[in-house]
Amino acid sequence: MKNGRLFKSFVYTMILVWVGMTIAGCTQANSLSSNPAAADTNPESVLNTVDKTTKGENYAPVVNLLAEKTVVGPENEVIIRAETLDPEGSQLEILWNADSGDLINTDNDRVVWRAPKIGTSATISCKATDPEGAFTSAEVKIEVLADGSYRLVVMADRSSLLTSRSYSGSSDLYVPVSGARVELPVLGQIGVTGSDGSVEFTIDQSVVVATSAVVMVKYLDWELSYNATLKPAAGSGAVLDSLSFAPGFDGVSVAIGRGDSFNLKRGAIEVMAVENSYGTTRPIAEVTVDAGFAQSMSAAGTGIALVSSLSSSDVNLRLSKNGYQTIDGYKIPVSLDGLTIVRARLEKSGSIPDTEAIISYTRPFNYQKAFPVSGPFEIGFGQAMEKESFFDDISLMIQNKETGATMAMTGPDIGRNFRVAWIGSTIVQLYPVQPLKGLTRYSLLISRLNARAADGRVLKNYNGMYGEFTTDADVSPKILSTSPVNGAVSVGRTGPFVIRFDRSMQKDSLYDDLEIEITNLKSNAQVIVDGVSIKSYFSVTWKEADTVLELVPFRMLAAENPYLIRLNSCGLVSVSGKKAEGFENLWGQFTTGKL
Repeated sequence: MKNGRLFKSFVYTMILVWVGMTIAGCTQANSLSSNPAAADTNPESVLNTVDKTTKGENYAPVVNLLAEKTVVGPENEVIIRAETLDPEGSQLEILWNADSGDLINTDNDRVVWRAPKIGTSATISCKATDPEGAFTSAEVKIEVLADGSYRLVVMADRSSLLTSRSYSGSSDLYVPVSGARVELPVLGQIGVTGSDGSVEFTIDQSVVVATSAVVMVKYLDWELSYNATLKPAAGSGAVLDSLSFAPGFDGVSVAIGRGDSFNLKRGAIEVMAVENSYGTTRPIAEVTVDAGFAQSMSAAGTGIALVSSLSSSDVNLRLSKNGYQTIDGYKIPVSLDGLTIVRARLEKSGSIPDTEAIISYTRPFNYQKAFPVSGPFEIGFGQAMEKESFFDDISLMIQNKETGATMAMTGPDIGRNFRVAWIGSTIVQLYPVQPLKGLTRYSLLISRLNARAADGRVLKNYNGMYGEFTTDADVSPKILSTSPVNGAVSVGRTGPFVIRFDRSMQKDSLYDDLEIEITNLKSNAQVIVDGVSIKSYFSVTWKEADTVLELVPFRMLAAENPYLIRLNSCGLVSVSGKKAEGFENLWGQFTTGKL
């Protein structure tokens, strides 16, 4: 291999000499820069030649440096070789230099370099000079990683049935979990999280010579892997990460990673598509991954697709590929300060599931505080459910723990006491017709729930699901956001105009004492809309459990015109009868887009 590279470099140099002589008519000497040999295909080969000088037809040497490693630990030794060639065939003088560490066992075109005791980026250079004084220099950079530690904290969503009995004095949604198995194959180490959810590894860079390594985490039914950054931040000596598991689904694990290893991917979604094949798990390429409005394709070899999310809230996840069953209808969390990590196991088309249908989570979670008086109570499933027959055989009870008042219901009663809403086929929400009492402790017991998944599987037996929670104060609802925002441009001529509240609202109360003023600032044309006429001007739609009001004008607005909308009055109230705050002087100005 070495002789082949030297021969190619020699031929390349001779061609340049011939071209130079041809141009000069072989009668006039020309000064030509030396041409470095092509970089070695070895990924640890580094070539950075700089031509300094030539004399007459004497061409500068060619130098190629190869280091056996470019990432090492403190005091590690690295062999560096200089492949040199003088076009005139002369003997070369080779001088070595290092800006840190020590050069030992120097043997002209070969040197052993010992790394310093501290982490640094070292540069080792070589200068080759021919008898005429023409020279070329090359250098290689070697990263020295100081010994440090890798600490991971594993958390889990308390609403998941896997952790639903966890108790914590705080009202935090995520709690640390003990007993999670964490493996770093590159270190050959396995750790188990303690009561604080943490596990720590010593990063011995004399063994680990990479700046990243796969971390595998398994806890109960959750299983994920990701690439960790094993290079400690400057001056810290430690790499710190956290992994927060969200309620999983049938064959789908979801978590949000935060910390040093995830900073460059914050706000994104990383999905690994896998399948079980003859007892082993292998990645699947060319799986189409849709997350909200973003889409990507899983890569060959890893099965990983990275999706740049356009949302900062839950988005719908969908995975599809010909020959496999589609995964769809699952809501996954997205966080702007972390990376959402998903591991999804796909099944071949026509295969029969070998697992029971499951409940993934229930809300409120056990010991939750500040639960909204208007709900919703929520059950999330690990698979699509048969919605039509879901309430055929169910029994639940809600008790006021302070007064002892109890409301027990079977299937038919639920529809009379709750407004039922489905999100896809995997989440059912129950909104109480009569709001709960504020700042009160309640218990929820589901003593029977026999239901079927959409694929015919019978739901696993979850008899006796019990949890306690405390409601929040029944305060007035507030406006969280409006759209279009004040000052927006290129707004669609058909809207929609959206108001988002912090709790469910009574839809019919929208029309009480309503007055909306709409003015075209270019033509000064003005329309006053009240509770009676609003349905003549707008399509009125409530979404997301009656927390989002959407108005779509029947007649398109004028293109590229400025508009002003004022909400002068409105009697809108929450489902518990509290009048909405923030309507006074609510206004917005925007400009429509082109035709």
